[in-house]
Amino acid sequence: MDMRAYVETWGCQMNLHQSEEIEGVLVRAGFEIVEDLHLADVVLFNGCMVRQKAEEKLYGRIGAVAEEKRKRQVLLGIGGCLGQIHGATLLQRLRSVDFVFGSGGHTGLPALIERARTERTAELAPATFGDEICVRRWSTVTAMVTITEGCSNFCAYCIVPYARGPMRSRPRSRILDEIEFLRAAGVKDVLLLGQNVNAYGTDRHEFGSFAQLLADVAQSGIPRVRFTTSHPKDMSDAIVRVMQQEAAVCPHLHLACQSGSDVVLAAMRRGYDREHFLRVVDSARDRVPGLNLSTDIIVGFPGETDHDFAQTMDLVHRVRFGTIFAAKYSPRPRTKAAERVDDVPATVKERRLAELLDRQRTIAREENERFLGQDVEVLIEKAGRTGEWIGRTRDHRTVVCHGRADPGDILSVRISGASAASLSGGILVHERLGGAT
Repeated sequence: MDMRAYVETWGCQMNLHQSEEIEGVLVRAGFEIVEDLHLADVVLFNGCMVRQKAEEKLYGRIGAVAEEKRKRQVLLGIGGCLGQIHGATLLQRLRSVDFVFGSGGHTGLPALIERARTERTAELAPATFGDEICVRRWSTVTAMVTITEGCSNFCAYCIVPYARGPMRSRPRSRILDEIEFLRAAGVKDVLLLGQNVNAYGTDRHEFGSFAQLLADVAQSGIPRVRFTTSHPKDMSDAIVRVMQQEAAVCPHLHLACQSGSDVVLAAMRRGYDREHFLRVVDSARDRVPGLNLSTDIIVGFPGETDHDFAQTMDLVHRVRFGTIFAAKYSPRPRTKAAERVDDVPATVKERRLAELLDRQRTIAREENERFLGQDVEVLIEKAGRTGEWIGRTRDHRTVVCHGRADPGDILSVRISGASAASLSGGILVHERLGGAT
């Protein structure tokens, strides 16, 4: 099959990794992956449904493909969570769409594309671990490894359980086999992925717990091990103990709080309250030195009052997250929250989001400024655009590095600059801590 394919991705790291899988499937089938939509015979949009804004961005991009279709023959496929939720209705609503695929079943994409040459079609399949997919990895330094798929929490605002199904754990042996393959390939940083990684094994007790899996991966020989996303109600002492004891496990924890208000957390059906979240944070920070916390926050959830929002701002002030991923609430189809009146005015949501992000920028800058004058360990991930190198500290802070390096090097960098977004500094060649991949 002599065709060129272009893949564009919206959404979470799970979607990014599944795009790596999609490209791997297509390459194995004989496709050439191109980086320019205008050079492609087949365009695949791997879409997100978590926020209305992400969905709207994808619809906006369809116009670029429609313009190409007026010039030449090109196929357009829409998939991911967006394809899984909307299915064949996308074919009815959008004449430019030739085929629809879902959040899984990517091994069938070559056949689906072939059918789309003669008929517009939709084929949805939930993600499963039955087929091992050949991944076209975008980095030789870092790698994502899926350990769970789907979610069984059914938070009131979240479409993930409907788009990806209930939480399923991937067989432990397959995870460890993939980890060994990556170690042998010279990968230096592994991110264990799932919508709720710390619930790993709760559906299949024979696989063991997430804490046990994390300890095994930490002993694999890969220098850095990270994981996301963690749910506060499932963040156990055993997981924190592994983070404390295993040197390879990075001191970074993404723990999605969503709100600092007990009233809002209950309405969101999160399964914990503010004090529980703070106890988890305090316990983790007491036992894991230098722990950097990141989180997700939604502003403007139905019924959120000024007092509720003030509680969120107070929690942000107390915890001092390194990074916050914040968004205005938007109703999602099929969710319980969508049945409620979206009663927080758009202007209020906008004001609250701006206030939150402004406060977080100050906190992030202050936290980063603590590193000024220090020597930190940095994993070099890629070259920058103007001769510098981009890397990350063990606690997952971005560092712009100046000096000689190669991707995969683990180097000591003396920090001379700090902003809300990143650190910067010079590479200390005599303090090289690891070799290139």
